Amino acid sequence: MSNQMEQDHSQTANLEAIMHVPLEISVELGRVKLPLHTIARLNRGMVIEMNKDANAEVMILANGSIFAKGEVVSTGEKLGVRITEIVPALARISSLS
Repeated sequence: MSNQMEQDHSQTANLEAIMHVPLEISVELGRVKLPLHTIARLNRGMVIEMNKDANAEVMILANGSIFAKGEVVSTGEKLGVRITEIVPALARISSLS
């Protein structure tokens, strides 16, 4: 086997080894800063207004790092996120530092 073929096989094996590592996926709808006295008075059913419009894009994070952008969709009784953009690899890597 040539050196290049061995290297390709090794890279494929390395990639295959990490493909089953679980990642936590989360979606950030928005952020808001509230004073502690406001948070202390929150009760079930109260609404916290976010800093984004209802139709604004959301950030999709893998283990806390943004990897995509999307839009919230309703699928019957459940909510989902349609991916509209994948963040370029260089931007994802730079966000890790």
